[in-house]
Amino acid sequence: MAGIKNLDKNKATEQNELKQKIANAIESGDTEGFANALTQMANDIQAEIIEEAQGIINSEVNDQRVLAERGVRVLTSKENKFYNQVIANEGFAGVEELVPATVIDRVFEDLVGSHELLKAINFVNTTGITKWITKKGDVNPAFWGKLTDAIKKKIDEGFEAIDTGLHKLSAYLPVAKAMLDLGPYWLDKYVRSVLVEASSLGLEEAVVKGTGKDQPIGMMKDLGGSVIDGVYPDKQATTLSDLSPKSLGKNVMYPLTRNGKRTVKNVILVVNPADYWEKVFPATTVLTQNGTYAYGVLPIPADIIQSVFVPVGKMIAGVATDYFLGVGSSQKIETSDEVKFIEDERVYLTKQYANGKPLNNDAFQVFDISTIDVETP
Repeated sequence: MAGIKNLDKNKATEQNELKQKIANAIESGDTEGFANALTQMANDIQAEIIEEAQGIINSEVNDQRVLAERGVRVLTSKENKFYNQVIANEGFAGVEELVPATVIDRVFEDLVGSHELLKAINFVNTTGITKWITKKGDVNPAFWGKLTDAIKKKIDEGFEAIDTGLHKLSAYLPVAKAMLDLGPYWLDKYVRSVLVEASSLGLEEAVVKGTGKDQPIGMMKDLGGSVIDGVYPDKQATTLSDLSPKSLGKNVMYPLTRNGKRTVKNVILVVNPADYWEKVFPATTVLTQNGTYAYGVLPIPADIIQSVFVPVGKMIAGVATDYFLGVGSSQKIETSDEVKFIEDERVYLTKQYANGKPLNNDAFQVFDISTIDVETP
């Protein structure tokens, strides 16, 4: 048993290191490094699924409940037709059928269910819709009285159309013959698993610190700052020296009420994992009367979320639903022309389209927590 636990721990460590490589490549704009790391991740997922599937097939256990526990789901007739065509064609190249919308819907559900930050924000599956209407911050489009030109203008100013077809998020799918030989059910699991893993990293980076150039605008960006070559500047960080009730009430909660114009029931605090364990964890962990520890204890209604894309020493605070992110899909998996340097010829490219931004410039605040008092209870 100890050996199995060590293997699982090593695998988890390797996966985290690979995700960090992908995050670093996104951060530095290293296209080749990103594609290589993403393809390696997809290959690892593929090898894991092949091993898992072969173990079940060899044991002759085909109970639907057992398969469902392993993420294998019953396919619709359209899904079956699509995956069987891919298998018959020995790959996605030349397959004219679009990826069924139900597959994309399941990817979206898995993204929300497995990703804390995406689950918290206003994350919308726009499917084929390229424009999405959102309500602007403090503008109230409701009114009493006659419908005049001034009122019509007020209604128009109360909403904003966000183009969700502007920015492309790519993922790479290497497909081995052994994967195709497993059949449509396992191929479906593989496609969904890769799309979820690849998309979650790209979308998280965009939500946290997207520049606005060829990607969404992140929580850390100043919407009112000088935009240079399409890139929004970072917000100036406010120093937060402790997590005391007075400090959090005055510096975090009060500004989010927009000078008393709204009630704030819950906020998210997004920090780098290093800061979480070094600063936030000890400051929010208390010893209870029964001798056990309770962690995540805060004097305000807040959820702490860890993200590798938040710079060390910084923290983002805001109402999660004040960030809108719309994601659609091209529903087409094609031969990759963008990564010729990858030796595996069976590498395919899938594209998703997304756009997002804070609903207003005051929606999220950035704090400097480098000097935070870790002794604060």
